[in-house]
Formats: sequence, C-alpha cells, structure tokens
Amino acid sequence: MSLGSHIVLPNVRKFFKPDPGYILFDVDLAGADAQIVAWEANDEPLKNAFRAHAAGKGPKVHCVNAISIYGNLAGPDGKTDPYYSRAKAGVHATNYGAKARTLSAALACSLHDAQRFQDKWFSEHPAIAEWHERTLYNLTRYRQVRNAFGFVRTYFDRLDNLLPEALAWVPQSTVAIIIDTAYNRITETLPDVDILLQVHDSLVGQCRISEWPRLKPRIRECLHVVVPYDDPLVVPTGLQTSTLSWGDVKGESWDS
Repeated sequence: MSLGSHIVLPNVRKFFKPDPGYILFDVDLAGADAQIVAWEANDEPLKNAFRAHAAGKGPKVHCVNAISIYGNLAGPDGKTDPYYSRAKAGVHATNYGAKARTLSAALACSLHDAQRFQDKWFSEHPAIAEWHERTLYNLTRYRQVRNAFGFVRTYFDRLDNLLPEALAWVPQSTVAIIIDTAYNRITETLPDVDILLQVHDSLVGQCRISEWPRLKPRIRECLHVVVPYDDPLVVPTGLQTSTLSWGDVKGESWDS
C-alpha cells in the first residue's frame, strides 16, 4: 500500500497463527553475540555492564557504549538517536574487525570520525584489541580458531582478510550451539511443546494454552545453557507470547 512516497508493508508474521487452543511463544537470546565477545575478550567493564542490566540495575550495554563514545550527545540514558543506533552498529562492526573505511560507509560518517570512533572504543576496551591480536596469532600459527565449547574451525584460504571472518565465527558458532542445545532439550524432554521455527538466536513454538503455566518454567530451564568459560556465562532469554499470531506477540515475564 502506497502513502505518498512511503510504502507500508504488511506484518507478514501475522500470517503465522497458532493452532486453535494453543499459545505461540517466541524466545530469544538477549544480546548474545555481544556478550560472547565480552567473555571471549574477558573485558570486565563490558561483562559488568551486562551483569548489571540482567540484574535490573543498569541500562542496556548499547546505552552504556553510546555514552562512552559520544558523551553528553547520547543523552543521560544513552538512547538519543542516532547515537544509540550508531554505537550499536559501530561497536558490533569494530568488534568483528571492520576497518575505519568500512565503518565510515556503515555509519555514513567521515573516515576521520570512523577512525576516532574506533580509537575511542579500543582505548576504553583494550581487551577487545587484545582478543583481536590473539585471534590473529592463532590464525597465523595454526590457521584455526576455537570456541568455548571446543569446536574448531580451520581455514585454508589466504590469511590476508580472514581476521573479520574468524572473529565473527567464534560468537556466532557459540550462539548456534546454545540455541541448538535448547532446541534439543525441548524436543527431547517436552513432547507437549511444538518447536515451529529456529533462527540464529531464537526459537518459535507453541503449546496448549492450558499447559502453558506448567511448561513455561520448563522451557526456561531448557534455555539455561552454560557457556564453559573460566567465568561461566549464561545468556539471558527474552520471552514474547500471543494466542493470535506471531506478529502479535508481546513481552511476557518468565516469572509471571
């Protein structure tokens, strides 16, 4: 449907409805990739920011990062756009090895501003730069990277441009293992739950409305997957539900 120069697209998720008498749930790993980067790098300030937010005692880590990089421009809560969005996108790209020129294009800013962004980030979080150096060393010497679960990826291509790919593989593969583990636990132990869809860091499923109070805490238990770092990590999960459609899901507390 066209409204002037704008095109309004339908919410296609509304086409996906639970069976009659069923409730649809959508669970996702909140900020999983960014948390795994923090734990891989053993970046204590980032880890503390994630812990504080999970405990309800601090803002999202992207708000913390926005304030750190942009100062007062990001507002007292770090949510003033475009600074929140730029911080989120810029930190993610920088963590995964993007150079200043790539970051400049991604953030639609000058090369100077992109370089200043990265210099600020690495000065605030030197552990991230050290993680990059360790990863590059492993690539150069062994042509391998390893995640916390012990899975290894070996590279046979030229090493020139492999660092961003290797940096991304570690958190992305770890997230995949977490969500796959949860998926297997649910399908093996909860026959009354139908898993309908698995995405990178989320699961969509359904169960009978009458069974939801009983199954909800058990689904949460299945999602409690420990990543075996020296400082063990459990990525928090968000929950949304609806009896109407996937497009109508709303946030629901695990404790209610």
